[in-house]
Amino acid sequence: MRTSALRIEQARVEPDTIDGLFRSFGVEGEIDLLSIDIDGNDFWVWEAADVVSPRVVVIEYNASFGPSRSVTVPYRRGFDRYAEHSSGFYHGASLRALDVLARRKGYVLAGCDSRGSNAFFVREDAAAGRDEPVAVEDAFFPLWEREHLSVAEQYRTIEHLELVEVA
Repeated sequence: MRTSALRIEQARVEPDTIDGLFRSFGVEGEIDLLSIDIDGNDFWVWEAADVVSPRVVVIEYNASFGPSRSVTVPYRRGFDRYAEHSSGFYHGASLRALDVLARRKGYVLAGCDSRGSNAFFVREDAAAGRDEPVAVEDAFFPLWEREHLSVAEQYRTIEHLELVEVA
């Protein structure tokens, strides 16, 4: 009889808990895939994740910030995007900010899904000879669920809220 190694856990993921969670689940070192989609502190959680070295990182980006801004929301424990702004547009990080972080961590942008929500980064050694880095402006897609508003209109809705520049 075959058994699955699948394990499902419910935990609140924060920058100061991510590595401890990995360790408590027996996950350290090289892994194939890390997916981050938490509608808020995505940038800060990936930045803090040091005990794993994924070959591929899939992370949600906020298309409402557009392709040229390198920004993220400030870290707030328990971030709730709708509590922060009723539109839900204020969350996460721009694709450019995630690209800056990725390069710092040794990853290259491989592309984004056409729905405008997920970016795919490949660790440089895994990408070598296989994938050429893609420029942010070539990979960016606006979020299809918000297509009734332009990216500029979406940003104007939240531009008065605090953002952290990522350089």
